[in-house]
Amino acid sequence: MNPTLLSCTLFLVFIITIGTEAASGDVVYDVTGEKVLDNVPYYIGPVVWANGGGIKLNDTKNNTKVCPFYVVQDPAEVNVGGQFSFTLIAKQEYLLTSRILGIDSGYPESSCDQSTFWQIPDPEAKAPSNLITTGGSFDSSETCFQVLDYPKPTSSKVHSYMLQHCPSLCGSGPDHTCFNVSIYEEKGVRYLVSSGTPFEFVFQKVIK
Repeated sequence: MNPTLLSCTLFLVFIITIGTEAASGDVVYDVTGEKVLDNVPYYIGPVVWANGGGIKLNDTKNNTKVCPFYVVQDPAEVNVGGQFSFTLIAKQEYLLTSRILGIDSGYPESSCDQSTFWQIPDPEAKAPSNLITTGGSFDSSETCFQVLDYPKPTSSKVHSYMLQHCPSLCGSGPDHTCFNVSIYEEKGVRYLVSSGTPFEFVFQKVIK
């Protein structure tokens, strides 16, 4: 083979390899090390189940029924919480970090007729006015989230992640501003909100 042609071929192979490795680094993994599937139900909960269980929906606030629902952390360590699907706007086979997505709660048995997608109408507000609820429209600024690798993982044995709400990536809100999803406790209930230290969590696939 011509030396110049050989050099070009090796260069192309090198570029393709680097691109493949970079793309694979964006894939999200569950607690077993398997790739998280796009638009498939998963439980999400803390790395260490010492301060509560998994994330779920709550249909009451201050002993009053609400619709849409609030997204909260189950107080019981043994409970895995509810089932949630993470759906990329640009659909892929596997969930990827730093990509725009919507989070769907499915359709729990209830008389509430609101949408099941997570939303934050006013992420710049202070708690408790920035609590995450259901009732959003898919692919809108209110439901615009992304999954990121947790910057300082609690454990090196599992892949842990954090959520951000990024309304500007879906058409409105402060430019290039994303809000960390964290925990806000009020009267013993641990709500998810759009401010504070990010909530570190792991994915656990729902086994049917």
